Amino acid sequence: MLDFLDVSFVCKDDFISKLQEIYKDDDDFGNMELLIPLPLDELLNRLKKNVWFVIERPYVDRHYRDTYYTFFSSKFKKTGRNCIRVHIFEGKITEKELLEKELPDETIKLNDRYLGYFIIRPLTHYILGRSLISPKALVTNNFVCCLTKDQVSLLGKNLTVYGFPHIAQDAETHTCAESALWSYIEYFGTKYSQYKPLLPSKIIKTLLDSTEHRILPSIGLTEKELAKCLNDNGFQCQIHDNASDSGTTQFFQLLRTYVESGIPLLLFLENERDAHAVLVIGHEMDEAFYDLGKYVNHSLEDPWMDTSFVDKKMVFIDDHCPPYQIANISEPTAHYNNEMKDMNIKSFIVTLPVHMFLVAEKVYDLLGIIFNDPDVGLQTSGGKWITRLLLTGSQSFKNFLSNYDNQMVKEIKNSLLYLSLPKYIWLCELYKADNFKENGYCSGLLLIDATSNGKSLTPVLFYAKEDKLFDHDGGAWKKGDDIVSFKMSTYKNNLKGEWSKWQSGMSS
Repeated sequence: MLDFLDVSFVCKDDFISKLQEIYKDDDDFGNMELLIPLPLDELLNRLKKNVWFVIERPYVDRHYRDTYYTFFSSKFKKTGRNCIRVHIFEGKITEKELLEKELPDETIKLNDRYLGYFIIRPLTHYILGRSLISPKALVTNNFVCCLTKDQVSLLGKNLTVYGFPHIAQDAETHTCAESALWSYIEYFGTKYSQYKPLLPSKIIKTLLDSTEHRILPSIGLTEKELAKCLNDNGFQCQIHDNASDSGTTQFFQLLRTYVESGIPLLLFLENERDAHAVLVIGHEMDEAFYDLGKYVNHSLEDPWMDTSFVDKKMVFIDDHCPPYQIANISEPTAHYNNEMKDMNIKSFIVTLPVHMFLVAEKVYDLLGIIFNDPDVGLQTSGGKWITRLLLTGSQSFKNFLSNYDNQMVKEIKNSLLYLSLPKYIWLCELYKADNFKENGYCSGLLLIDATSNGKSLTPVLFYAKEDKLFDHDGGAWKKGDDIVSFKMSTYKNNLKGEWSKWQSGMSS
């Protein structure tokens, strides 16, 4: 007898009732009553009204099947081993559209309407599994963030989605720490060729060699255990602690700088009663980013201020919430309605590229020396200056110059395109305060070698400010050469958003 997939097409309003029908006659879900957990309910509420779902079952989910054979199959009470995969489309989707071949001249392709998927697991209280959902599916998405991509096959159609991996905990094989760790490794493993995604059993095997407590059922992990797991799988980690860093101000400054650099961070939260682990992957884009009055611990009388001090909201991946949760880093759980709502950030883990040695705190030391220099500093040009520092790849920087910048004059752009650069650079934009706004431009640029040790000014690769180009010979600054007035569009290649149509290319 042949077995066939069951594929259903439903609008958002009919989704829960259809899921209840499926629960009644699906062996893997054991006729259990559909209990709608808060994360699933919140996810549905945050999706656009016009989305449609394609419900596909039975689905063999690699993540759940791995935890099933590692843990759930050993239980006395039967637990299903197959899942349900729910695909999200913008607008009504029909069986005919999936089965028929698309015409070459169709203006709106099926893939343009595909917004991702999420998994329903056969677990009574923890049905929401892993997901990869495009921010385009959300009612509100006024932010920029890190994105990777995945390709799925649905009834023969190959579809691509850009998003950030997310999974809700099941409270037995993984809690918040393992969920955050999996999302972190999944992002890097699908985006960068030097890393690889890990199944839960591989993560558990790595932890068994270093932990001093029982792994299953999970009781959570410490930041040192998570860092050890990352290091053992090819990452190079640095832990920043809010208590031991040079004050809370610098702690949050470094956090914002690494996020601006397109590096997701593992955050550890705590209060007097509990602890929690989440990821931060981007920040909100609104008027606050350009409001000088929002800067923390800075006087408006200072000659220059860095954007790492702006009090903007961040984008979180939190297993207690739907993906892309927006919150302030000073109150990361204020949106909770339980005893965890008063948590603060205790520490964060940043994983740095293998060939990048100059860390952010040392770069800020260099900026202080350069921008306060009596001959080449920012005060020599007068007025208020805004600086924006981030780490990026030299290929990404040149790609931005070639394809996205519309401010720089051709002569300067060509000289930067031909400039010999290391694989990773620290990029610092210099804005006159009046030009620091949406669709504005910077009036200067500083490039620093991220593979250096930062013990001198020799890492400076390029320094232009307004109509002057400065060069440091290793001992002192040379007199600035005259150039055409410098202008460059705001650099955007690290974090993706509406400007990139919520797409992200693969990286080497």
